[in-house]
Order: sequence, then C-alpha cells, then structure tokens
Amino acid sequence: MKKIFFALLAGTFLLTACGETQSEPATEGLKPEDITLPDTYDAALAEATNKRSCAGCHGVDLQGAGAYPQPITGLTKEEVYIAIVEGVGRMPANMVTGEEAENLAVWIAAQ
Repeated sequence: MKKIFFALLAGTFLLTACGETQSEPATEGLKPEDITLPDTYDAALAEATNKRSCAGCHGVDLQGAGAYPQPITGLTKEEVYIAIVEGVGRMPANMVTGEEAENLAVWIAAQ
C-alpha cells in the first residue's frame, strides 16, 4: 500500500513539474543605446575604485589577472557599465554602484 501511495505521489509530482512553464525575465537587460554616461571622469576616484573592487580579477592595469586573465580594455563605456551593473560570468552584479560605477566605466573605456 505504501509503495502504491509513493508511486502515485511521485508521478503526480513529476507531471506537475513537467507541466510548468518557464517565466521570462522581467527585463531583457540594459542596452548600450539606452544608457547616457558622462564623457569625463575623476581618475583618482576611478583608480581607487579599480584597486578596491576590480584589480583582484582584472589587474591594476586592466590587462587581466586572477579569475579573469583577459584584458577589459577596448570596450565602450556603455559596455563596461552594463558589465558592472548586470555582472558577467562569475563577476557579480553591482560590485560598484551609482555615480561611482558610471565614473569607473568611463575611466576603463578611456584606458
């Protein structure tokens, strides 16, 4: 009797789980054309932010180190900002936020 009960319970669970649909993300993410960033940056602030939050993986010179051995130079400021805000690969989102993230993105793009 227990075997029948558990078999029915397992079957019901499997059918229910298989019938669920995946929900779409609430947003599709940021797009470069939707972002407006300044053209100037505070280099001292950006360098300090990079040293504190980025250099462990990307290197002080942005040419790669640790978890991310590839350079992160050669990107647009919008691409860098999106990576900071949304995260990329193993890099978590929002390690730097607000105006500090904007300043860092513009500085990285200028390197």
